[in-house]
Amino acid sequence: MYINRLSCQFLLFILIFYVYKIQSEEILYDTIVCFSDSSSDTGNVYNLTNSTWPIDPPYYKGRFSNGPIWIEKLGISNLINYAYGGATTDNNLVQSYTDFNMIVPGVRQQIITYKNITDFNKINFNRIIYIIWAGANDYSYNISLSASTVVKSLINGINDLIQIGAKHFLIVNQLPLQAYPVAQALNIPDYLKT
Repeated sequence: MYINRLSCQFLLFILIFYVYKIQSEEILYDTIVCFSDSSSDTGNVYNLTNSTWPIDPPYYKGRFSNGPIWIEKLGISNLINYAYGGATTDNNLVQSYTDFNMIVPGVRQQIITYKNITDFNKINFNRIIYIIWAGANDYSYNISLSASTVVKSLINGINDLIQIGAKHFLIVNQLPLQAYPVAQALNIPDYLKT
């Protein structure tokens, strides 16, 4: 009985050591490349609208927030950000606009721009994390879209990046639409569940 318990404790020690070793290994990224909407825009719409939108203050230096946004707090100094407030997943599916009806690139168009201006011979794909966060504006501009249509649009953009050699991704999911304050204010959360 003592040997059996000792064997179990030893196996548990090995398992914990192995799990700890796996969790302690980290991939050190030195670059973020972001394709997104206002959730990650660090000033692209602000520059496009000649510093007129979003209004500063109350918004902070072209962000759609009252301070630095989440992507600036990840601790990776080289941020290549294609995000535009108002962007959809693909302008060929749903056109993207700012509040002043200026067309902005959708995520798919942001990825195409990145592919067209980047020298991939100088890229270390092992050190880059690609971040994609979009989809809510697709529904804002066209509430009849199905979730599968929007997801397929995002997958097309991800596949574009994989084809050029991208390896590491952070794909941020959308909140349920009925959880957004605008849905609550309009009293339509049940409609959005379908």
